[in-house]
Amino acid sequence: MRLNVSTILSAIIYVVCFSSQACQQTLYVPLIESNKDKLITALLSLSVNKSGNDICIRQIDKSLTEARKSMFVDKGLIDVQWASKGSRANRLLKPIPEAIFRGLGGYRIFVIRKGEQARFDKIFTLDDLKKLTAGQGDFWGDTKVLKSAGLPVVTSTQARRLWKMLHAKRYDYLPLAVHEPWHDIKIRPELNLTVEKNLLLVYPSALYFYVEQDDHKLYDLLLSGMQAALADGSYHALLLKSDMIQSVVKNANVKGRRIISINKTPAEIQQDQFLNLLIKQTE
Repeated sequence: MRLNVSTILSAIIYVVCFSSQACQQTLYVPLIESNKDKLITALLSLSVNKSGNDICIRQIDKSLTEARKSMFVDKGLIDVQWASKGSRANRLLKPIPEAIFRGLGGYRIFVIRKGEQARFDKIFTLDDLKKLTAGQGDFWGDTKVLKSAGLPVVTSTQARRLWKMLHAKRYDYLPLAVHEPWHDIKIRPELNLTVEKNLLLVYPSALYFYVEQDDHKLYDLLLSGMQAALADGSYHALLLKSDMIQSVVKNANVKGRRIISINKTPAEIQQDQFLNLLIKQTE
């Protein structure tokens, strides 16, 4: 919040404010480009408004790479970015130490081309999976996780390009968190993509909010707000009732999938609080 972004970026096209009163404070965030971004923004608004103030969220009208989002936060052009722990944001900015999706981002299912399920029916181990190539965003923290495990990976600096690259057979599967693929596949029917039916790739991963290193006021506001929302149950309630998480309950069959794990033990998986809440929704 060092600079007034409205003097730098003229076109602001979206406001989130759950109060009918005027905004007492405005936070600027990257362009909201997906249902996941919309839910994250709602969770952000829930958290910062636990202070009792009327805080609005505005998005800029410019699409940015993950690296540029970090640069914009560092320069004070936007206030908050969300990114994974292994990303550039973690090196440049200050993370709020509460995972946005409570670690659910480390549970991955695959988007594949229609008609290719049989290729994945033969996959039972990590070594089996190494025979195929994953697609990833160049600056995604998860990319390092897959590469360090020895999985072949093709990357793009523009995450939205990955969909057409999969259709064009540049790689074999797009690993996305269990809450991510359904809407994005639906709005791209021309690409003939679908969700793989049987596998669940699991590894330690989480998405966090990031703020500028010296913005202690926003850091404290957001951290205390998230902790308050977690304590009173409103955070999990908003997550679980969201269309995105309900699509997992309806479509993902998390409980029935074969698990391939990277650096996560069966005991750690069984003790995952939010995953257990999610599975209970399906019972």
